[in-house]
Amino acid sequence: MSKSAKAKVDDLLATESHQLREQKIHKIRAAMEALVYGAEKVSSTKRSQFQVRLNRAWQAATTWSDADRRKATERLEHEIHQATPAKRKLFDKLFQNHERQLLQEVGAKATGPRSKFAKQLALMKTAAEDEAYGAPNLTADKRLQFQNRLSDAGTEASTWSLADSERITIQLEREIYGITSNEQKRFKKEFSIRLIEFGAWWETIGIQALRKTIKQRVIHFG
Repeated sequence: MSKSAKAKVDDLLATESHQLREQKIHKIRAAMEALVYGAEKVSSTKRSQFQVRLNRAWQAATTWSDADRRKATERLEHEIHQATPAKRKLFDKLFQNHERQLLQEVGAKATGPRSKFAKQLALMKTAAEDEAYGAPNLTADKRLQFQNRLSDAGTEASTWSLADSERITIQLEREIYGITSNEQKRFKKEFSIRLIEFGAWWETIGIQALRKTIKQRVIHFG
């Protein structure tokens, strides 16, 4: 077989091997669910409902809305700067007033992030913070600490760990399929055994059969 044909076989093998494995694992999982939980608990409707709910949970875990960011900001300001809701309202009022004055002054002048306007606005914000919250509460170190903590919170809000995924999956399986924790443990144990058996079969027989089929296809058409 030529090098180009061999490369094509290898590429097709990598793609189709992954797809076939995923399909077979999905079938094994469905069969194990029906066997362990009972077919009436894992109908195709409930399975699709479970997937929809899991996808929604995933989207919620990876999306931080403006309201979430505002809440996190307010909580951190209160924690780090000791900024009470009343102080925050005062700051917003003062800063909006300063910002309005500056906008009137600059008119149609450049307002990019590196412009003189942006620098003046940052200075006004700092002055308004000092005035509303009190300068001792807003040192440079505390500002930096606040920004770092807010950044960490943003990262945390947009990252779903394997543990989080497992916890949500378990919760939704119980809720939608109506299964107990003992049934889940039994399913995981038996499904793990089937996956090990399938993995061994695939490495020795399945992938070789797939390679043979792909070689015949490439040689026939190529």
